[in-house]
Amino acid sequence: MGHDIKTVKEAGALALRVWREAAAFFFSIELWLMVLVAFATVGGVFLAVLGDVRCLLAFGFALAYVAGRALLHVRRVLSWPFI
Repeated sequence: MGHDIKTVKEAGALALRVWREAAAFFFSIELWLMVLVAFATVGGVFLAVLGDVRCLLAFGFALAYVAGRALLHVRRVLSWPFI
């Protein structure tokens, strides 16, 4: 997948085309929920290191999201990703 880019204008056009093709992914709610789960997991680890009980809330949210998503896939409400 080589691109023979010779000018800044061609590079800008390629970047714009890639952004337009990927925009649906970046604006999807699923991506942002996964980012939120990642933040909750990192925050939970940080709180656990500090010895704070609120880490259970962060870990609970992350685990509940993963379990809920798996349940929705099993019930065929959501389609399996990457298939």
